[in-house]
Amino acid sequence: MRIAIFTDTFLPQVNGVTNTLGRMGEYLELKGIAYIFITPDQKKDGNLPFNTESFFSYPLFIYPECRFAVPNMLRLNKRLDAFQPDVILSMTEFNMGLAGLAYGKKRKIPVVTNYSTNFGTILNSYNLNVLGNALEKYLSWFHNEADMTLTPSVESQKKLENMGVPKTALFKRGIDFERFDPRHRNSQYRQDAGIDDKLVLLYVGRLSPEKDLDILRDAMHRLNDNYQDQIALVITGEGPMSAELKKSMPANVLFTGYKKGRELAEIYASCDVFAFPSSFETFGNVVLEAFASGLPVVGVAEGGVKGLVRHGENGYLAEPRDVDSFVACVEKVITNEFLRRRFGTNGRAYAKTNSWQAVFDDLMDIFKSLQNTFGQSSNDTKAAN
Repeated sequence: MRIAIFTDTFLPQVNGVTNTLGRMGEYLELKGIAYIFITPDQKKDGNLPFNTESFFSYPLFIYPECRFAVPNMLRLNKRLDAFQPDVILSMTEFNMGLAGLAYGKKRKIPVVTNYSTNFGTILNSYNLNVLGNALEKYLSWFHNEADMTLTPSVESQKKLENMGVPKTALFKRGIDFERFDPRHRNSQYRQDAGIDDKLVLLYVGRLSPEKDLDILRDAMHRLNDNYQDQIALVITGEGPMSAELKKSMPANVLFTGYKKGRELAEIYASCDVFAFPSSFETFGNVVLEAFASGLPVVGVAEGGVKGLVRHGENGYLAEPRDVDSFVACVEKVITNEFLRRRFGTNGRAYAKTNSWQAVFDDLMDIFKSLQNTFGQSSNDTKAAN
C-alpha cells in the first residue's frame, strides 16, 4: 500500500493533528509502508525524519497552527504521479485537503478525509459566528466528496451525522504510555518551581478562547478562597490568551510555555490533578497523556473528553461552561487523597488500552477495505463493458 497524506499543519507545530501525524510517520516507517506527507512549509522544519513535499504557506489569522498553503499543482501532480499512491488521506479541510481530494478524485483513488477540529467553536470564540453556517456547509460538502471521513470520537461522529455526513469511521488517538508515566515524577522540578508543598493542578494545551480558559481562571480564584495556601496551578502551553491570563490569574499559577518530550512528561507526572475545562475537543489527546501519567482528570461533559473520562471512575465531568460545577468537581478531588489515587490508577489502566500501534493497525484496515471496494468497483465496470 502507498499512502499520500495531505495536511495544513505539520511538525514542528504543536497540536493534536501534528502529534498524530508524527506518530503515523513513525508507524509507517516501522512497518515499511510507502508514504509521503504533502505539507505547508514550516520555515523551521530542519531535518524532519519523514518523506515530505512542502509548499509555500502562511498562517491562518485566527488559528496559526493551521497554515494556508498555496501548492504548485504542476509540481504536486508530477510528484504524486511518480509516487503512485493507492490511498489519499486529507487530514485537514482547507487548501492542502482540497488538493488531496482533487487529486484522488481525478485519478480515481480512494480519498479519506479527517474531521478533528471544531471550527464552529473557534469562530464563536472569536465572535465570528456569522461565518458558522457557511463554514458548516463547506465542511459538509468537503467530507461528502470523500469515500470515508475519519473522526476521533463518537461525539464528533454524531456532529458529522448532524452535518449530513453519513460515511464515517472512528480514527481514535493513542498514547505512548512509556513516555507518559508516573515514574517521571520529579521532586526537584517541584522544588525549583516552588510547588513542592502544594497539591498541584495542571492544564496542558493551547491558550486560546475556545479552550474555555476563562472558566479555569474563575475556578482558580474561587478555589483560592478556601485553599490558596494549599494548591497551585501549572499552565503548559502558549497562544493568543497568554498575556491576558498572566495578568488575570492569581499568584499561585505558574506558566511554563510550550514543553515537549521528557520535560513535558515530567510536568505531567509531577502534578496531582489534571484540570481541563475545554468543551471544544473532538478527542482530547492531553487527557490520555494525563491518564497515562497517573493523574485524575476533571473535564467537562462535552465533545471527545466526554468519551474518555468515566465520571466517578477515573475523574469527574463537570457541566460545560459552568464555573460552579467545575469548582465542585475539582474540590471533590483535591480534598480526597484516596479518590485521587483510585482515579489515577484507573486512568493509567485505561490509557494502556489506547496504544498507537492498535490505532494505526485499525487505520490500515480501513484503507485496505476501501482499496478492495475500489478494486471490486473497477472489475464490475470492466465486466459491464
